Amino acid sequence: MKTRIQCALIAGGRSTRMGADKAFLDWKGRPIFAVQLEKLFDLGADSEPTVLLSANAAQPFPDFMDNVRVIRDSTPDLGPLGAIRDSLATCQETGGEFLLVLGVDLPSMTTDFLQELVDTVIATGKGVVPKIDDRWDPLAAVFPVSTLPLAEAKIAEDQLSLQRFCDRAEAEGHITAMTRVDPDLFTNVNTREEYERIQQGQFDHPTLLNRYQKGKGFQEVHDRLAAEEPLEIRIEGKSVAVMMRTPGHDDELAAGFLLTESAISSADDIFEISKCRDITEPDAAGNLLDVKLAPNHRADLDALTRHVFTSSSCGICGKATIDSVFQQFPPIPESDFSVSPTILLSLSDKLREAQDTFEKTGGLHASALFDAAGNLQLLREDVGRHNALDKVIGRSLLDDKLPLSGSILLVSGRISFELIQKALAARIPLIAGISAPSSLAVEFAKKSGQTLVGFLRERGFNVYAHSHRILNPES
Repeated sequence: MKTRIQCALIAGGRSTRMGADKAFLDWKGRPIFAVQLEKLFDLGADSEPTVLLSANAAQPFPDFMDNVRVIRDSTPDLGPLGAIRDSLATCQETGGEFLLVLGVDLPSMTTDFLQELVDTVIATGKGVVPKIDDRWDPLAAVFPVSTLPLAEAKIAEDQLSLQRFCDRAEAEGHITAMTRVDPDLFTNVNTREEYERIQQGQFDHPTLLNRYQKGKGFQEVHDRLAAEEPLEIRIEGKSVAVMMRTPGHDDELAAGFLLTESAISSADDIFEISKCRDITEPDAAGNLLDVKLAPNHRADLDALTRHVFTSSSCGICGKATIDSVFQQFPPIPESDFSVSPTILLSLSDKLREAQDTFEKTGGLHASALFDAAGNLQLLREDVGRHNALDKVIGRSLLDDKLPLSGSILLVSGRISFELIQKALAARIPLIAGISAPSSLAVEFAKKSGQTLVGFLRERGFNVYAHSHRILNPES
């Protein structure tokens, strides 16, 4: 992105419905405004990009943040159109042609989508504003400085509607509409109730995948993945556990863990559970909790026995976790291994039939190996999905059949990071699951060179990574 496209974060101010300044709400262990600024910096306007931060006079933003220029509202009570007007004016003064705008209360917005906006501007020479169901979403958009007179005119006429502003900008040829948009990216935080409701979903990852449906072939669609990240729990600064989890309500997870491990016996034994903020890796923010015990309570830390996920080389963010695995197991190289959609669609029935024959108790997780022709090679079950896969890999090891570079792994449940990691150790190139993968599983598969298929049912499936191993019947 060239320096002629500048960036502005629209911080708003105190929200009546929220009862607080949304810019300073906690999001993944940091204030929302810091998370949003980081996305804009990641676009890389130049080697040291300067981001405009539009704020009102009452907002306590320091004026000395590195590479951030704070612009205070020139006229109060004009809403977002006034903020865009002031930011466009500053952009014009400093030689910019376009202004990328991001609202502070859109924390689900991704850098990838913002980059897509920028790429569209470079390709068309016009501004671009997302449009969903005939409504503009102008707080994740790019406006040309040529819309500055239009913004000033609308303000002079006391017409502060961003919808009408965008309608006029499109009619005059300043902007184009982007209609191929994932609506979930534009989920904003308006009330305390909404904020609480989306706490669990705030860590979901939007993704673009290839969906195969019988009779329709492959289609590229937007989807969302449940997040998976490591959480380190410390007591009085001493690390006692690292576990994989879906972020959100981590204080509850820590408290429950300590109770079930007999480190505490009641809530009175806990003085404080806090997020460690002195983390150098931004992706790790919120992934480390420190528990301070009540002054009169002592816990036998050496007696803690739970080992949900432990590794001395494991970091506390997804990237560090993945990188540590690659130190032991390199990515899968390219090969001629491929499979047809028809074969994949047949596997769930074959697994179900084999489970009925293999085990009558029900309720167990299964891991099965198939060859490229769909022939069942090996099946194991266990109450734990990871245990079932360990049994499959262990049998293959004892039979001297590793690496499993010509095999398909099918698992009966959710596909976690650890399952993909174990499959990489066995050199399995294609992993399929009846259910959904986690966000970290998808990220890992993309980097490890493994094909990842989820929601494998009788009539279709989703391909989240390396779809080249699945033959396209339409081609």
